[in-house]
Amino acid sequence: MEVNSASVYGGTGSNKVAEVDGHLDPNSTADDRLLCQTITGFTVGAVYLLEFDATRRNSSSTPTSVSVTVEMVGVASTTVTRTGGWNMVRERFLFAPSATSHELRITPNFTTSFGMLFDNFSISVASPLPVELLRFEAWPGADRVDLEWATATERNNAVFVVERSADLEAWEPISEVEGAGNSQTMITYGTTDQQPLHGTSYYRLKQIDHDGTEELSQVRQVQFVRKGQDLVAWPNPATDRLQVQVDTPYSSAEVFNVLGQPVAVARELVGNVIVFDVGALTSGSYYLRTVGTRSGTTSFVKE
Repeated sequence: MEVNSASVYGGTGSNKVAEVDGHLDPNSTADDRLLCQTITGFTVGAVYLLEFDATRRNSSSTPTSVSVTVEMVGVASTTVTRTGGWNMVRERFLFAPSATSHELRITPNFTTSFGMLFDNFSISVASPLPVELLRFEAWPGADRVDLEWATATERNNAVFVVERSADLEAWEPISEVEGAGNSQTMITYGTTDQQPLHGTSYYRLKQIDHDGTEELSQVRQVQFVRKGQDLVAWPNPATDRLQVQVDTPYSSAEVFNVLGQPVAVARELVGNVIVFDVGALTSGSYYLRTVGTRSGTTSFVKE
């Protein structure tokens, strides 16, 4: 790839443009000059629009017709052809990313030097996800599991179906909540599982459009312990947050290291669940003890 002022390539002015060409050996592609760039920040499921200007290099050494292959590697590709003199024309290329980052690659389909020039690249969202989900949370209460989620925007959204699983394989619907249809403001939704499974269970959202298109949310794990059962903390191992369900007689809880020394950890009470912020803890084993009319102790691992 070469980057120079437009005037170097037969155009006018000092605006920088990039050239893709076959370089010096017409019998080999080993020294071809490509345009490559890894682009990050994509949302899987959305549709993006890539735009750029392209023209044939205005030179007697340039083939009469030059073409290149434009790829968003692993997703889609197209061929761009230019003939004639200097004439920057806008190209538009739609693609749906399969990952949060992809390489943009422009490869010459010719083996001579002096080829095609590019300028003014841009990428924009052409079709966002039907629902922009801000958060989805699930936590156990004294006799139920509460679920809450919020959307930033909605487009053609018909309904949310809350699904539950005991093994991450078989899922069953437990509740339906009507969507807002179309919205550009934050909306908070909530529902409850009145008959939760004892022990570990998993919850997810299935969002369904009016045309039947479905999207699944991330999965949330819940440890539901009925009164009188052992104290259980989850997720275990923990990375950022640790939760423990407590009965009303529990007045507080403390975290200790393996030496029995208390460790300061920020926490908040959400219903009958104490949520600990363990993100700053050093990786290793710890103990959690509830203190109050009734007491309980359990261990957990910080990853």
